Amino acid sequence: MKNAIRYYYNLYVENIHQADQQYRFQIGEDHYLFMFVESSLDEIMEIYRFSTQLLHYGVFCHEIILNQQNQVVTMINQKPYVLLKMYHYKNDPVILNDCLDLTQYGIEVNKSDFLKRNDWYQLWTLKIDYLEYQISQFGKKFPMIRESFGYFVGLSENSISLFQQLSKKNAPLCIAHRRIYKNQTLSDFYNPLNFIIDFRIRDTSEYFKMRFFEGVFVIDEIESYLKKANLSEEELQLFFCRMMFPTYYFDLYEKIISREIAEKALLDIIDRIAEYESFLRTLYVMISKITSLPDIEWINKKM
Repeated sequence: MKNAIRYYYNLYVENIHQADQQYRFQIGEDHYLFMFVESSLDEIMEIYRFSTQLLHYGVFCHEIILNQQNQVVTMINQKPYVLLKMYHYKNDPVILNDCLDLTQYGIEVNKSDFLKRNDWYQLWTLKIDYLEYQISQFGKKFPMIRESFGYFVGLSENSISLFQQLSKKNAPLCIAHRRIYKNQTLSDFYNPLNFIIDFRIRDTSEYFKMRFFEGVFVIDEIESYLKKANLSEEELQLFFCRMMFPTYYFDLYEKIISREIAEKALLDIIDRIAEYESFLRTLYVMISKITSLPDIEWINKKM
């Protein structure tokens, strides 16, 4: 890989550190990341244009470096790679303030059609349909998934139904991430290849769900966040909607199906179903004191 980086970027690398299909190296005070990308070329080009605009306006993120042919993507062994000069290269964990900082910026996001992920109805329904098909094909191999899947599909359908009822008029779009996940570092967080465009409560809701399943009591932190974030009524409603959608389950599901992790990893979630339901009821009451939420039968039934 050293020779490829020298040939395509005229950079002379002495030491290079590989992890999966990512290569890190340093030249002087500058830190670089040369990484394999799975996104489409159109999406990568949109990310390049968008991240260049962000840097122009002083929004810090890793800088995508063009190769000697003035191209964003470099093909190595018929695989696409992108070189980034890293804004943040240490492995500090992501905290809530990091999520909040990026939500300030909504610079021409409406032009970034390839990056938009704000049509949750379409995204979620397509995802559920695909996973239900998978279960019909491979379910017998994963008994724990087969037994728990119906519950989380039901929770998803509640979220989808709620999303359809909500207005999005006063819910601006901004920089967000495909996912906020456990053990995520700032070097991943500021990588524009992880950027998407969505409502500004996306990252914070995923952050709080992640924290909950790390065993953290997040209600007080959420209450403080809601007081300071100055969210519109529509954003508060969308926040609850996304908190109800079980991304945490489906992310594990996909890793189990692809044999990346063992099925028993689901126990951390399944064993806390009742606790998360109680958490959602508490959150429902909290948000209902600020703005109205549509009736959700199973939540109101036990209150």
